[in-house]
Amino acid sequence: MRAAVLGQPISHSKSPTLHRAAYALLGADIAYEAIELAPGDAGEFAQQLRVNQWAGCSVTMPLKDVFVPLMDEVSDRVARLGALNTIVVRSDGRLFGENTDVDGIVLALSDAGVKHSNQATLLGAGNTALAAIEAAGELGTTELKLVVRDAARAIRASHLAQELGMRVELLEVDQLVEHGITADPLVISTLPPRAADSWVNQLGAGDGVLLDVAYDPWPSALAQNWTGTVISGLHMLVHQAVEQARYFSALPFDGPTRENVTNAMYHSLGLHRRG
Repeated sequence: MRAAVLGQPISHSKSPTLHRAAYALLGADIAYEAIELAPGDAGEFAQQLRVNQWAGCSVTMPLKDVFVPLMDEVSDRVARLGALNTIVVRSDGRLFGENTDVDGIVLALSDAGVKHSNQATLLGAGNTALAAIEAAGELGTTELKLVVRDAARAIRASHLAQELGMRVELLEVDQLVEHGITADPLVISTLPPRAADSWVNQLGAGDGVLLDVAYDPWPSALAQNWTGTVISGLHMLVHQAVEQARYFSALPFDGPTRENVTNAMYHSLGLHRRG
């Protein structure tokens, strides 16, 4: 069977390392590679997935919303978000879309002891931010602060949070008051690598929990300036990949199996697991 991570650019991806470690542990005959794919080629590629023994694909930028209308079926989560990061190829060739970024965020925070948070602050409003809002909903968040560069581009994210029952405070980064987000208990940055560098002065040196989904370069300027608990995006990356491996291998994942796969992925990156 075949599987791959799709994106543009993709040469930097750590997904092949993670998935190969999982399938070696599981004894699953799945060859996993990285494929550079432009958005305009997604339709043709989706048709190819229906043949040639594909198990599925991991999907990253800029393809997370492009593939959604090409699926035969999507999870309720993907239907809400309008973005996926996982394509599962069913045995009959039908394509199922899921978003395991949500699981990655929830479980990375859980490893750091965050299992519930009434309040959350989110940096950015792109497709990963949508997954973070869904994750915040699973953590019981009712008060969401959304910090963005341009409020006009955050309407989709704001509406999703409201749909999930959250009260939203939408702020442009230049509108932050003197102490920024320093007192906020949970902050999730969904900004691309280096995009938050110019925000550091406005955001301040927070003492809550920061999950920065960016991990290259690491530590980011935001993480370096933070005084509280910092969680690298690699932790999210591992946990979302574990869920993908469960789908692609089609093997039963009991508690011990999940733990073994998770630890194998962490070991493949030379990463210490929290918790």
